[in-house]
Amino acid sequence: MKVEWPVHSETDFGSDVLLARHDVSNTDLFLDDGLAYILDVYPRENLDIWTFGHEGEGVNTSLRGRAPKLSGKEIVEAVKRGHIWLNLRRANDDVPELKPISDLIYGSLEDASGRKMRKRDLSVLISSPNVKVHYHLDIPMVALFQMRGQKRLWMYPKNEEMAPSEFIEDIVHMEREEELPYRKTYDQEATVYDLTPGMGLTWPQFMPHRVENAGCMNVSLSCEYQTLGSFVQANAIYTNKLLRNTTPLSPMVGSRVGTVEVAKAAFARAHKVAMRKGARTSPTPVTFELDTSSENCVRNLVA
Repeated sequence: MKVEWPVHSETDFGSDVLLARHDVSNTDLFLDDGLAYILDVYPRENLDIWTFGHEGEGVNTSLRGRAPKLSGKEIVEAVKRGHIWLNLRRANDDVPELKPISDLIYGSLEDASGRKMRKRDLSVLISSPNVKVHYHLDIPMVALFQMRGQKRLWMYPKNEEMAPSEFIEDIVHMEREEELPYRKTYDQEATVYDLTPGMGLTWPQFMPHRVENAGCMNVSLSCEYQTLGSFVQANAIYTNKLLRNTTPLSPMVGSRVGTVEVAKAAFARAHKVAMRKGARTSPTPVTFELDTSSENCVRNLVA
């Protein structure tokens, strides 16, 4: 297996979108039987299941579900028939067959960027035909590799209008999901990438984006990671919200890491320890269950 990044990657890494070529998709692991196996091995309580409604202007919300009774094969069938998006977070820790793939991808990122990759979280994304993932951003840095199917990725400029600092602060503090306020006019400034198996890309931290699947089931690997710089930035934003809530200051997300950001990050780490902040948990309650006998394979839970 191999992953190839452009020769200029070290210079442009973290400031521009970089495209890669790979042959990781040339394995049976991402065919139906392989996906069923992954879903059966992966801890079911950790499986993120979502369905997305119509995408309009403003903040578009998503519904969160569960699948305690279905086999991996049945879940794959539900994805094919429904309007479902699965995220198997940190699957490289729970599925042994994914570890060499994870090592290859993160090793290629380190070689191309000249930076150490921390907090390696390889997630398997399995999603239905025509699913649209709402306009959002990620707090860690991300590399996305297409394994199966086709999808269109819309990448937007990173600025205060398209990614307001207060929204990013709320995401860092786990007070909201990753969705941002969307306006159709933003599309005029977007760069569009069509991904097929054998393609991958990584983009600057906090860059807003949205995703549209083609009319086929999609499988991707979402590889989250932190460099030292992105780790400092994320923790500096944590402190920004504390400053916004307790002082007249209105801090913004910075474009570089300096002594101020390092000081803010150090304070954030101490504050999290004092407040006993744990791992990120979703603020969205579970409101549906996957059910292959229901329309779109979604059965709403009665409160």
